[in-house]
Amino acid sequence: MNNPVVEVKQGLLRGATVESVIGGSYIAFKGIPYAAPPVGNLRFRDPQPAHSWTGIRDALEEGSKCAQFSLFTMSIIGDDDCLYLNVATPSLAGSRPVMVWIHGGGYFFGDGGSDVYGPDYLMKADVVHVGINYRLGVLGFLQLEHEAASGNMGLKDQIAALKWLKENIVKFGGDPNNITLFGQSAGSASAHYLLLSPLAKGLFHKAIMQSGALLAHWAHISEPLKMAHRYIAAFGKDITDPNEIVEYLRTVPVRKLIEIQEKMSTPEEKMNVLTPFRPTVDTNSAEPLIPKPLEELVQQGFDVPIIIGYTTHEGVIFLTSGSEEVYNAVENNFEAAVLRVLTDRAPSRVTEITKEIQTFYYKGKPITRDLATNYAHFAGDLHFVKELHKVVDIQREKNSPTYLYRFSYDSPDSVTKLIYGVIREGVLHGQENQYLFFPKNYREHVKMKPGFPDQIFSDKLIRLWTNFARTGNPTPVVDDLITTKWKPVTRTAKNFLEINQTLSNSMNPDEEMWEMWKRIEAMIGGQ
Repeated sequence: MNNPVVEVKQGLLRGATVESVIGGSYIAFKGIPYAAPPVGNLRFRDPQPAHSWTGIRDALEEGSKCAQFSLFTMSIIGDDDCLYLNVATPSLAGSRPVMVWIHGGGYFFGDGGSDVYGPDYLMKADVVHVGINYRLGVLGFLQLEHEAASGNMGLKDQIAALKWLKENIVKFGGDPNNITLFGQSAGSASAHYLLLSPLAKGLFHKAIMQSGALLAHWAHISEPLKMAHRYIAAFGKDITDPNEIVEYLRTVPVRKLIEIQEKMSTPEEKMNVLTPFRPTVDTNSAEPLIPKPLEELVQQGFDVPIIIGYTTHEGVIFLTSGSEEVYNAVENNFEAAVLRVLTDRAPSRVTEITKEIQTFYYKGKPITRDLATNYAHFAGDLHFVKELHKVVDIQREKNSPTYLYRFSYDSPDSVTKLIYGVIREGVLHGQENQYLFFPKNYREHVKMKPGFPDQIFSDKLIRLWTNFARTGNPTPVVDDLITTKWKPVTRTAKNFLEINQTLSNSMNPDEEMWEMWKRIEAMIGGQ
């Protein structure tokens, strides 16, 4: 069965048997359309059902990436026609847990393919892996507060993919009644949206949230119409009617859409990951994905088992090789450049908020480039960590288990640090992904030799994640590889697992930091 054929609702698909980089083989079906191409009059519309085809369709190559400015190539890549998914499975027979990967990238770049997220390592754990593309930037998140473009198309793409999988994954040896979402950064925030959205109810059964939650300021936008008008003005157009805006933007070549999107962000917005187009409350949609204010939605929580956590030095990602602009902004005007995402909501408390942050992160010292590591701690907590703690505290009151982790394995052979040009110590944002996935584009830098620490650690992480996908419990058995039982949080104990070469249980991770942010939240909420 070198080229196995399966029959899905839309027709016949031909896949391929693929040699795994760690030995053995698995079956891959790539570039499967899960929705109609969002081109022409479907640009900016909610995803429509996938078209059927006649004969056997080859699923041997990944589909186009969604249009974006790639941070890897520093160029515009991809296309409108991008709603494809990739399936990898050990066998077409049987019924395995399904793990659906939602990629990160701040809702403006990335894809679900094997350039960075190859499924080879996961295949040895006998699960079905699915990587999905979803529309990004203006194409995925234009919001005109009108049915002409009601926002969240990219998140609705994710739901369309889950609906397709529910109907078809059984043909690939997957169990449609045991689907786990997992994602990192914007992928994690996406999982959070889907956990809370009425549109995704019943489409998956568990979730793993790695370093991202929907209340992070980069994961939503509160004034989307103002941003849309700013965008259309960047084309030299003075249009305010929603139908006319959409009609005009449908005539613009996709590369031009991304080029203008890229040019319109200020240095301050880029530094704070405030991209122009992000998820929004979409009550003007015929089918709202987010039908109520975000804070209200988050506070209601959900009754789905989750793993949730973060790395020890998330913010080191902001100290990449080209950080001069960041240092200058931090040193010259910390409040304006960095704190506006907080102080805009509480202008009368600027001095108090700044003092809390300066005391905690800088020990009262002047904020200079010499204290870049201090800035990295602050930025990581601001952008990623504090909102995850909020989710965990809400979920402590729920019946479904919540497993909290802190990831501290910092290998000297980090591919992630190499990609981003980071030379500092500490586990940065996204560094865990290299132990879950084989990054095909960086294969020459992967040093996953049998019996070496990275390979043993990868086995450990994959065992935890796939155990959870299989049973809802990451440590059903303690053995030589998984040496301790991971305790979920409870109403009375904020348990967490320190994920390093050695796994260890503890309580209340980064408690002082979280208490400080709760004080700031109280100041902002008191306005």
